[in-house]
Amino acid sequence: MSHHLIGLLNSPFITTLLATHSLTIAGLALTAVCAPTARRRQAALKALAVLLGRPPRPRI
Repeated sequence: MSHHLIGLLNSPFITTLLATHSLTIAGLALTAVCAPTARRRQAALKALAVLLGRPPRPRI
C-alpha cells in the first residue's frame, strides 16, 4: 500500500496538483490576514474553509 502511495506522489501530475493546491491555500490565508477590507477578509476565510473541507463560520 505505501509503495503505491510513494509511486503516486512521484507522478508529475500529482506533484503539480499538490503544489497548486498549496499555493492556493497560502494565497487565501494571506488575503484573509492582509486584505484591506473586512468584506474581502471574510470572503477569503469562507473560501479557505471550503478548500480545507470545513463548514464556513456563521456570521455573528
